Amino acid sequence: MPEQPKEYYEKKPGFIVKSGVEDLAGKIIDYAVFTDNGQGFEYTTDGQYMQQCRKTSYEACGFDGKDGEPAKIIRAKKGDIIIEAMDGDIILRGKNIRIVALDGTGEVTVVSGKHFAVNAPVQSFKGSNSNTVMSNSVSTGAQATDTTGNMQNSQNSGAEECEGSILSRLLNIAKKFQKFLE
Repeated sequence: MPEQPKEYYEKKPGFIVKSGVEDLAGKIIDYAVFTDNGQGFEYTTDGQYMQQCRKTSYEACGFDGKDGEPAKIIRAKKGDIIIEAMDGDIILRGKNIRIVALDGTGEVTVVSGKHFAVNAPVQSFKGSNSNTVMSNSVSTGAQATDTTGNMQNSQNSGAEECEGSILSRLLNIAKKFQKFLE
């Protein structure tokens, strides 16, 4: 005898419980509870979880945590983690905030269409190479400025480059920033 589909649907005053039936997207619900106001959660048989609330979703945790023990972990074994605020800001607030790209091929990229600001009493940058390419200008100002180069430390006013052809200027730019432009 073939196994009968397991369907459960129970409407109570103020909420509904469902299992084994289709949701609005056509997925089979594994387990779901929703209020009459459309707030609740749903697990589907294909492994997805969806939660919906009308205003602030607030979770408090870590009240009895120990030093060095995380209060919250979000881990994706495969796939991306996306945090979106479609009409608001994303604010990360903590005693310390660290962004770490794992693996030797990891990267951290910040993209902004308007402004990127770093405001701290001490700013340290460490790496093998540093490239700065601006389409308009670069300004550096300080009470004291030191530059050091073990092999070469050169500056020019741009007048020397103007003496050459446009092609030679473009080739010089391409050589300097070839790695950056790749």
